[in-house]
Amino acid sequence: MVSFQFTLKSSTKVNGERSIIISFIKDRKNTSLSLQKSCNENQWSYETERVKKNHPEHKKINAFIEKYHNIIEEIIEQFEDDNIPYTLPDLINRIKTYKGKNRTVSYTEFQLQNIENLKKSSKIGTAQIEKETLKSLQLFFKKKDIGFNEITYLSLKKYEAYCMEKGNKSSTIGIRLRTLRNIFNQAIKGKIIKETQYPFKDFKLSKIKDGGKKEFLTKEEIASLVSYEAKNSKEQFAKDMFLFSYYSRGINFIDLLKLEKKSLSGNTINYIRTKTGASVNFKLMDKNRSIIDKYYSEPESHFIFGIIKNNNTDVIYLKNKCHKYLKEFINKPLKDIIESLKINKNITYYCARHSFATALKFENVSIDIIKEALGHKDINSTMSYLNTLPDTKLDKIIEDIII
Repeated sequence: MVSFQFTLKSSTKVNGERSIIISFIKDRKNTSLSLQKSCNENQWSYETERVKKNHPEHKKINAFIEKYHNIIEEIIEQFEDDNIPYTLPDLINRIKTYKGKNRTVSYTEFQLQNIENLKKSSKIGTAQIEKETLKSLQLFFKKKDIGFNEITYLSLKKYEAYCMEKGNKSSTIGIRLRTLRNIFNQAIKGKIIKETQYPFKDFKLSKIKDGGKKEFLTKEEIASLVSYEAKNSKEQFAKDMFLFSYYSRGINFIDLLKLEKKSLSGNTINYIRTKTGASVNFKLMDKNRSIIDKYYSEPESHFIFGIIKNNNTDVIYLKNKCHKYLKEFINKPLKDIIESLKINKNITYYCARHSFATALKFENVSIDIIKEALGHKDINSTMSYLNTLPDTKLDKIIEDIII
């Protein structure tokens, strides 16, 4: 909770008056904001937090103070209703940029604020998606500030065609449009715009279907990757991290980063998945054990891999670290490796998880067992990982059964 009061600044101005300020306290921290008004101390009531009647402009100044009192209460109520974590600097900034209940807020302004709220709630991935969606819209409209009234049924149709022309995948277009729809829903709920401005009543996202399958490497392609001689340390690191995930039940990179030395007991690793909270327990093989030995951290580190520094467990730090490493040190060099191997697939670190799940499926392992191996909590999540069998595999299965 935050508390605030109107009072006088301790120091005196040249004319003998003292500035009227708002004093804030939150989480044992304090700050103040000047109202750019002043009076003599004998003209101020500390009990009522208002100017006394002996001040010639007491009505005007007290009305000004009352206005700010209502603004602050409204802003605090908005923060708390939306369950948004905030600091005193956040509060001060919101007060300074306050435009009133009936203010006109652009789509750009509203989404930028939502991105900041997501970051403060440690939803870094969702914030990044929103940031990329906004950037794409700004390129489409050819300007930074986009109004809600500019996003209509027709402009959405044109934006969809624009994304397709740019070569965006159906899944990417779907994510961006769902993000757009979510922003509109939030703006309507927050009474920023009217329901009549909602363009998704006629524009249906259900018509946008993702025909693409999730990429994976076959056993033969995994063997090619294992035999591949890295050209540099970046390629070697990317290769090792991908293979570690493949050999370790498709472990997500955020969970790989967070693996602690205490998670390792003999030849067994146990950890809790960040995404689902499910417990995953598996036995190390020589292949993934050798990768651990290669990248084992310094003795003072709590973590197995020497990627996280200073034993920092801050959620935002870990997610930022994960995003940076995937983008710069794994997915980029991994793309070069796949091109060198002449494999015509868009492979990223995450494809190791799909490759692992698909390898089990090809060996007729039951969906329930694959679900447990992946650390999923429901069968539907597991099904989304499993691609349809390639025609050559189907031909072999049918041939074995029929002939």
